[in-house]
Amino acid sequence: MSRNPLVAKALTGRTGPHTVLPMNEPDLDTAATKPDAAGPQRDAAGPQRDAAGPQRDAAAPQREAELAEKLAQVAAYEHSIRPGPLTAVMRRLGTTRGFAAVYRRLGPKVDPYIAKIGDGKVLARVYGFQVVLLQTIGAKSGQRRVSPLLYQRDGTDVILLGTNFGQPKHPGWTANLLAHPDAAITIGPVQLDVQAQLADDETWARIFPEFVRIYPGYEKYLDRRGDLTPRMFRLRPVG
Repeated sequence: MSRNPLVAKALTGRTGPHTVLPMNEPDLDTAATKPDAAGPQRDAAGPQRDAAGPQRDAAAPQREAELAEKLAQVAAYEHSIRPGPLTAVMRRLGTTRGFAAVYRRLGPKVDPYIAKIGDGKVLARVYGFQVVLLQTIGAKSGQRRVSPLLYQRDGTDVILLGTNFGQPKHPGWTANLLAHPDAAITIGPVQLDVQAQLADDETWARIFPEFVRIYPGYEKYLDRRGDLTPRMFRLRPVG
């Protein structure tokens, strides 16, 4: 059991059913009312603002419908994933130091190419895991980076965990998201624009056991990291 209290809390079991965080509601206009003498001026400007309002809102239903369609395609793709020829092998070997040492060098280079074959269907059939291709902007280089990662869903949000295969340092993609929260992900045939934020402690403790359930190696990775808690991110689809 890890000495980190957050990790220890997660490993004691699940803390509750998955929930979707509510979206922030717009702030209300709290500007003070001006004297009546200024009233006609405000009223005169009112029709101009109202005329622009429908133009800004007209595209919102279309964007929401397009996003809903993409999320439905993602759900259908996830439903099609079944254990593959390497699923049991990776779950068993994933807990060993040797496998982690080899795969952390080969996986990030090979998996993105496999994921492009058949809209991700080949990768899903071989591994039998939910894999996302995360596209970020390098925190230092400013260059586009692609990272293949296992993920969990929390409602419509995508949850990522940066264990770095048990290495005592955070993986580069986590620094990229901290520097540039606007990113993109590809799940099967679907690409989504997302906004990233660090998960809170409640989410971390609730979701981490789900990562261990699909890939037991995560628990071993924590032991090797000591007190360095892996960063967990919540990715909210925006388009």
